[in-house]
Order: sequence, then structure tokens, then C-alpha cells
Amino acid sequence: MHTLTALNGREQPHFKSLARNSPRVTATQEGLATFAELITGSIDIERMKRISLRIVAIHMALHGADFIEVFRYFLASGQTEIESFASTQRVFRGVPVTGGAAFTKDTVYLHGLLSVHTFFRWCLRHRRLRLTRLLFAGKMTLQDAFAFEPLFDQGLLAEPLYQPPWIQRANGLAGMLAFSLFANRIHLDRVDADDLVLGL
Repeated sequence: MHTLTALNGREQPHFKSLARNSPRVTATQEGLATFAELITGSIDIERMKRISLRIVAIHMALHGADFIEVFRYFLASGQTEIESFASTQRVFRGVPVTGGAAFTKDTVYLHGLLSVHTFFRWCLRHRRLRLTRLLFAGKMTLQDAFAFEPLFDQGLLAEPLYQPPWIQRANGLAGMLAFSLFANRIHLDRVDADDLVLGL
């Protein structure tokens, strides 16, 4: 996704800066990349678990846990010693190992994924799926997609030349999102095994 949005940004006739990365677009860009992994079936439960564990570990470090405490947390969560050490190194990258600080980029993956997924669902619900495609026209935030829509209408911004296959198949994306909207209304705490056997 990072390369695709950079290429589309370079194709912009007036705003070549949309090819450039900046901290303000990181969450959306990482969210798009993680969403792409999810929708194409490239992400597995182990990767999701690793990301989730690192987010909890970041929280621990920010609240005072030191390198050893975070390492033990990863061990207790089922990671090997080597995996635990690598994960702990990632949490403390560039910060003191005594606690109170952390390298927080891993939180961007989950935050970005949730934001992008919610944005796509919102676009479906409000019949504005075009916005999902415009998001690929360069490196931008979700808010930019809304703000820039009039510029696309006026031809000042070019629609994305390159798009991932799953965004080109709007009906497939819409079907997945529609099911997601419906499925999210099912409260699992109210469902037991008998309901599943007998049919909801």
C-alpha cells in the first residue's frame, strides 16, 4: 500500500507532495496496509496476537514497567525467549529500558486498522464508496479524503491511477463490509452453544 499511494501521489498533476510521507499520514497509511492484509487473508491470528501483545507491553512500559518486566510479560503470554527478547527490544527501541517511556509505533497499526475499517463501513452506510477509492490517490489521512473530495470533482486532484484489486471490486468490498455491519450487531455474550447448534 505504501508504494501504491506514493506512485499515485507522483501522478498528481498539481500536488506532487501527496507522494511524500509525513507523520500526519502514518496512521492511515499503516491502517490501509493492515486492512489490505486482512481483506486479502494475508494476516493470520499469530500476527494479530503479536501486535496486540506489543500494544499491551507499550502500555506497561509507559506506566513504569522496565525491560525485564516487559520481557517476562511476553514470556508469560506464550512467546519463546528469542521472540520475547525481540518484542521487548521493539518496545524499548530508542528509549530508556528503566520504564516510563516506549517506542509507540506499534499502536499505529491497530489504531489505523480500526480507523480505516470504520471509514470504509461509514462510506458503505452513507453510499459514498467513491471516497474509499480516493483514499489511494496519494498519501493522505481519512480527513483529507473528505476535505479533498471537491478538488477531485474539480479535476485539481487526479483519481488514483493504481488501485488494489480488492478496492476495484467495489461489490466484493461492499459485500464484506455489509456483512461486517450486520455481524457486529450480534452480541456474543448473549449467544451460547445451543443457539449455534439450533441456528440463531
